[in-house]
Amino acid sequence: MNKKLQFRLFIISIFIHLYFYISAFYNHSLNSFFAPITMGQDFFCIPNGVYAFLHGGTLTGFMPNGVAPYIDCCGVNHNVYHPLFTLIVGFPLQFFPPWTAFGIWAFMHLVVTIILVLFLWKKFRHHTYLYLALSLFLLNSYHYYEIWHAQYHFLFNFFTILFLYESIKNGDTKKAGIFFLLSLLVKPIGLLWVIPLVLYKRFRTVALGLGIYAVVTIIFSLFPFGKYFLQNLFAVSTAIIPTHNLYAIKNIIPSFPVEYIKSLGFLTATGLILLQIIKKPSLFTIITLWIGFQLLFYPMVYHYQYTILAGLICLGILLGEFSPKKKVRWPILFLTLPTPVIFFHLFGDVILPRPHLSVIWLYSAFWLVCLMIYIIVSILRSIKKT
Repeated sequence: MNKKLQFRLFIISIFIHLYFYISAFYNHSLNSFFAPITMGQDFFCIPNGVYAFLHGGTLTGFMPNGVAPYIDCCGVNHNVYHPLFTLIVGFPLQFFPPWTAFGIWAFMHLVVTIILVLFLWKKFRHHTYLYLALSLFLLNSYHYYEIWHAQYHFLFNFFTILFLYESIKNGDTKKAGIFFLLSLLVKPIGLLWVIPLVLYKRFRTVALGLGIYAVVTIIFSLFPFGKYFLQNLFAVSTAIIPTHNLYAIKNIIPSFPVEYIKSLGFLTATGLILLQIIKKPSLFTIITLWIGFQLLFYPMVYHYQYTILAGLICLGILLGEFSPKKKVRWPILFLTLPTPVIFFHLFGDVILPRPHLSVIWLYSAFWLVCLMIYIIVSILRSIKKT
């Protein structure tokens, strides 16, 4: 694809991405291509938690008797985010009327997306596939879920991409550590990267990112209002919950022994560590594999979390890790396009039953497995590189 055609695709992708917002919040014309969600269910947990805390309740969102909640709708989830992140984000939001705060956060999502696109454009402006990479980022269909939810995961994606860029381009820097810390505060997924970082002697990054995170987390856990975070983290990490991952097969075949998947996860984690020690792939590659591992095997994975793949695919192309001319383009393509939810809608499913949803979840997992297999095979065929 020549540069002129890529640029046209990029312009189209901008309008399509902006239309994600229009559809999610106004005309809902794209909803048929996606599984239904409950708007506000995820977003309001943080401002609701801070509002409850400031009115004598808990940071998880439980109000004292006789005090009205921040909002009473949408089956709002209890807050499980890090106490510091909850306070930083939720304190200013709870000053606004609920749906005004929702709109503000949706606008913040768009602003952060623009900043990331401009950052990548500036850093790779002469790259052959710049516009193709940015187009794939903007066109990734999983963005729609996060926009529709007004979720917080986009901040994890943002800091992770900045962390990877800084680590790969400049090495073991303080800035990489700060980006690592910020990603952890949004979602603790980055804890899986500690072993890979240590194996590649990124001690400053780990000490700064993990060190500050651990200190802050321990301090909050010393107070009654902050204990919930570690309690929830330990409970979820040891559970087996069929969500948007390989465990979803349990919803289709109830008799399937999910212990096999848990064992497969343990073997996969061991294999990734050995792969890094023996073959020494690039830091980008090994972090990408660990992110794929989390999406496939972690108990609490949801559709919007696949948006991290949009940033990884984009950055991978710009760093030369993925070539659009090789077979990797097929899993990239199907991890960008919408899942085949529309076929269930066409056959009459307005609210998809769990088995049908699980088929869609496994569809995403299948293409992610294909991407990971391609990466691993490419590593095994290559020579060692630091």
